[in-house]
Amino acid sequence: MKPNPHGADQLAAVLCCYRGALASRMGSPSDSAHAHSPTNRPEWREFRTVLAGLRDRCPPALPVVIRTSWLPETILGQCLRRDKRFVVQLNRDLVEPQAVEVLCHEWAHALAWNFSLDRLAKTPGINPVEFDRACHDEAWGCAYSRVWRAYLELG
Repeated sequence: MKPNPHGADQLAAVLCCYRGALASRMGSPSDSAHAHSPTNRPEWREFRTVLAGLRDRCPPALPVVIRTSWLPETILGQCLRRDKRFVVQLNRDLVEPQAVEVLCHEWAHALAWNFSLDRLAKTPGINPVEFDRACHDEAWGCAYSRVWRAYLELG
């Protein structure tokens, strides 16, 4: 995770997932990627199926809202915790297979979110690498495993 330019108080609300090997193996965006949100793109049937399956099989403590955003090309997605909901933002440039994988990753953040992350993020001078490790800890790994199993059951 890169240092958060918004300061430590904002760090508690945002978990970013950066582009790595995923982008190179999933292809490049099409021109239609900018036309609609992922939930409204007619050709994105798998994405909508996965989203419905996650809502049904892996509901987090708070509702999840899905948005696309003009994120920097190095950020595939992020999970933000708001008072009464989670917001998963997906990079608008993702193609459907990427969006499905990023959705699963970010959904796991919503499932694994806990208030110790809030306390850690509000610690003055917190190291972003330490915060990233805390966000991708054993609880997140278990949540991701649960999400992945639900995804596989949809197929």
